[in-house]
Amino acid sequence: MKKIKFTKSTLEKLPAPEKKTAYQDSDTRYLHFVITPKNTRSYYYIRKVKGRPKYIKIANYGDVSIKAAQERVSQINMDVMCGIDTKQKEKENITLEEAFEYWLKHREKIKGWHKDIDECLRRFDTYVPKKLKQKKVSNIIKSELRKLHCAVRDEVGVHTANRILQTIRASINLLIKHDYNISQNPAAMIDLFKERSRARYIKEEEVELFFRELIDSENQDFKDFVLMALFTSKRKSNVLAAEWSEIDFKKKLWTIPGEKTKNDEDDITVFDDTVLEILDRRKKDQKDKEVDTNWIFPSSSNPLGHYSAPDNAWRALLKRANIKDLRIHDLRRTLASWMANQNVSLHMIASVLGQKSTSVTPTYARFSVDPKREAVSNAVAEILKAGKLKLGDNGLELDKVRQRVQTIAEKLLENPTIIHEVNTTINKLLVT
Repeated sequence: MKKIKFTKSTLEKLPAPEKKTAYQDSDTRYLHFVITPKNTRSYYYIRKVKGRPKYIKIANYGDVSIKAAQERVSQINMDVMCGIDTKQKEKENITLEEAFEYWLKHREKIKGWHKDIDECLRRFDTYVPKKLKQKKVSNIIKSELRKLHCAVRDEVGVHTANRILQTIRASINLLIKHDYNISQNPAAMIDLFKERSRARYIKEEEVELFFRELIDSENQDFKDFVLMALFTSKRKSNVLAAEWSEIDFKKKLWTIPGEKTKNDEDDITVFDDTVLEILDRRKKDQKDKEVDTNWIFPSSSNPLGHYSAPDNAWRALLKRANIKDLRIHDLRRTLASWMANQNVSLHMIASVLGQKSTSVTPTYARFSVDPKREAVSNAVAEILKAGKLKLGDNGLELDKVRQRVQTIAEKLLENPTIIHEVNTTINKLLVT
């Protein structure tokens, strides 16, 4: 086994071998650097104990520094010399944060479970206190988790509080399943808060205010995202990660692949001229700026490559419009609600939303796109009418003619005598 001095430049220059190869650190006994033919690189503690080789993985290269790997090997060697089972010791000392990370890695491997990992991670990082994250799982008691559950409910809401509790419960359950020395799961003994089915959407009296403030927003990506989410009724994640390769301009169809959908099936989405106008403009704009990307909403500041932070702009929009308790996800419900107001069947609405239903046969998802497009277009037209809007060069614009007509109509209704006076004047002119 070749001994080398472990430095960053030395380790990075090592080539991928034809078979698994280990290098020993010349400065730290028992610390090894293992490279596989697939070029995976890891630190290992390797030594013979009672004539048999003992392998303990420290970490993947890049996850810890060389110094940290050297210190960890020294700790493991002390345990081995004292007859302590290092792996069992690590299991007993696992923190809630480590348990959560372990659960995330396990979940990534299961088909269909990876789609909300980012949201799970965001909630855990945001709402679980640092002190609780760093506490050993075996020392966590029920009252601590109940306190967290109630605090998040009061600060954010019932839904978020329940999801965090379920995440912690699942993380600890996985440890128990994998034989970690944990006698019981404290999160399993806490009841979830009752959740009400949300029915919020943009109401008719809010439409004009909403669009007036949306049009005044400075961020074009945000404006187009909101309009596309509203008029396609698709989930926030699908719209943000939409790609040009998914769009069929001739047929006015957007095919969201199964790996991006909640039910793992392709979602064929129809859109009308309003969305087509947005897509055409964005495509032309990217071409003019020589932006070579497959993302419809590209972003150079986001590692994912696409726009992903509409939340602050959304809150500012609602504040300006003085609209309460409206979430981005409610855009998805808005189009469906307006279709329902036009007596569109529930089957058709489910088809437009791309939903599965256990009470309805799957045939509704195979409807011809023409009736779906008609239902969508009619609902979009009603929303535009309520908002006094029209299509313009930069997306939606306020229809000043429609606003003026509406103002005159309102004044006439308030003063019906004006109509009589106008009719009298016209009659006199005709007589003369």
